[in-house]
Amino acid sequence: MNTIKVLSFFKEQWLGSALIIIWLLSIVLYQNDRDQLVKESETLKTKIESLEKKAATYKKEEAELKKIDTIIVDRIKKIKEKEYVQIKVIDSLPISGLQKFFTDRYSEER
Repeated sequence: MNTIKVLSFFKEQWLGSALIIIWLLSIVLYQNDRDQLVKESETLKTKIESLEKKAATYKKEEAELKKIDTIIVDRIKKIKEKEYVQIKVIDSLPISGLQKFFTDRYSEER
């Protein structure tokens, strides 16, 4: 008898029953989507953290390379200054001094 009453109730209130069923289904589907999005956000957070760590190491390496670059540029400047000084000295020598300079220089290297 109770089942007949329930069935007659649903028969009379079919629109409300359908809306309740649709509402329950939407809640279940929304919960599944939400759980999936939470999982994706957690994986993205871990990826972001690992990328931030990599970026920090790359910044350190970049700073080290810049330091090395300035050292190399300074060495190049010193070598150019020495070269400039030697060119000035050679330019100021008379021809006999140039002959002696090159003879002494190339005879020592052999």
